[in-house]
Amino acid sequence: PPLGLLKLSRFHKDRGDEVRFVSGCDPNVFHCQDLFNPADLWDRVYITTLFTYHFDQIVKTIKFYLEAVGGTVGKIFVGGAMASLMPDAVFEETGVYPIPGVLNSPEPLRLSGNTNIDMLPLDYELLDPTLYAINDTFYAYTTRGCTNHCPWCGVPILEPEYIPYIDIKPMILEMRDLYGDKANLKLMDNNVLVSPELPRIVDDLLELGYGRGQHTETHPKKQRVVDFNQGLDVSPLNKKTMRLLTKLNIRPMRIAFDRLREKGEYVHALELANRHGVDEFSNYMLYNFNDTPRDLYERLCVNIRLNEKWLEDMPDRMAGKIYSYPMRYAPIDDDSGSGASRLRDHLTMETAGQRDWLLRPLWTRRFIRNIEIMKGAAHGAISPTPTLAWRTIGATFEEFLVNLYMPEELLRNRNKHERHVYKNEPKRKAGTGKVEEFRSFMLALLEERGERFYQFHNAVCANSTQVIKASLQEIKDPEIRKWLKWYLKRR
Repeated sequence: PPLGLLKLSRFHKDRGDEVRFVSGCDPNVFHCQDLFNPADLWDRVYITTLFTYHFDQIVKTIKFYLEAVGGTVGKIFVGGAMASLMPDAVFEETGVYPIPGVLNSPEPLRLSGNTNIDMLPLDYELLDPTLYAINDTFYAYTTRGCTNHCPWCGVPILEPEYIPYIDIKPMILEMRDLYGDKANLKLMDNNVLVSPELPRIVDDLLELGYGRGQHTETHPKKQRVVDFNQGLDVSPLNKKTMRLLTKLNIRPMRIAFDRLREKGEYVHALELANRHGVDEFSNYMLYNFNDTPRDLYERLCVNIRLNEKWLEDMPDRMAGKIYSYPMRYAPIDDDSGSGASRLRDHLTMETAGQRDWLLRPLWTRRFIRNIEIMKGAAHGAISPTPTLAWRTIGATFEEFLVNLYMPEELLRNRNKHERHVYKNEPKRKAGTGKVEEFRSFMLALLEERGERFYQFHNAVCANSTQVIKASLQEIKDPEIRKWLKWYLKRR
């Protein structure tokens, strides 16, 4: 849900204002309006933003709602992540300069008072609960900002000051009075573990009832759960912090694994958490930044092997489960002027050149697309079941690389096209064998490193129907032509 808009709604309703929520460009906001009568115009319009690749859509939305305020740019207020990261670009396109970062005062809204808008309870009545995740969930921050300043991250811009403690008790208690008790608490902190106030934060959460074995006061009772939704940093995760955290009912625990060089710290953190009774992990894995496909594969293997180890070591109790979530890097700025941040596009190299793509591959658009397809088999994650995970990514790096090249039709519909039936798969008939056939073809090309490989690689790795069709006009090799046609089957 759009948390900033829900806080703004609470702020305005407390002032006695009427507030209406719409999604996208909704012509109904003009219903019964006389656009030539100032009394019929909206007093102000708030627009929130999320990803930089939404830039064109946001510009369109701002221009659409200018009519609702009689063309007065001073009555349009734009905030959120994308607007905070690209304020000058938004201003150049619309004449509206965004309000960057966290809104903790009415002053940027040109309104009086000293209310900390960021600390207000959310106005859940504004949204349709069937469309937004508000039925059984509270959202809050117990800290703001992060001390790490990772080069891929927008948090230092969005929340430049690290605030080590926010007292969320008044807000949660007020929301319980307004909307009833809710079992789930999603904490949106970007790095809670570096806070020197972590013991105090844990005490607050225990006081609010989010400890192990604590339940709601509803009928029937529900187990209360805390989710540190933005993930936990492995560096401060030691025995002391773990003893604190395991007082809480955290499900799942999210731990980032963004760099292979952090493998030792990462494995230690997971083993430590599992020994303290944490049995469900949902771990983010940044890729396509300064890594390679081999780097990501090795990180995925770490998780699968931990899942295998826990299953073997803990046959008599619930073994730990790690869901791996590869998350593609998207630029947050555009120093090059290429429009990369608006397109969410970042690649080191696409054409084959003279690189040995079997030993030293780089990310291409095709590879990135196929990672997203692999994730789709387990709702955006790699399965915690080891046999299914190995099938998804490949039992060897060579199989993984072939999967990155594979036509979408074969990768998405492997049950239909893969002859081999794996352990723990749902019962199915053997497939057509096209997966195995493509695997043999692609491995042979990679080992050849000849002109045929370069032709095929350059044809498919742009992930472009236009490029593939153009290549079919030029390439005469019948085997290459046969496989290129598979890339057009779902388009």
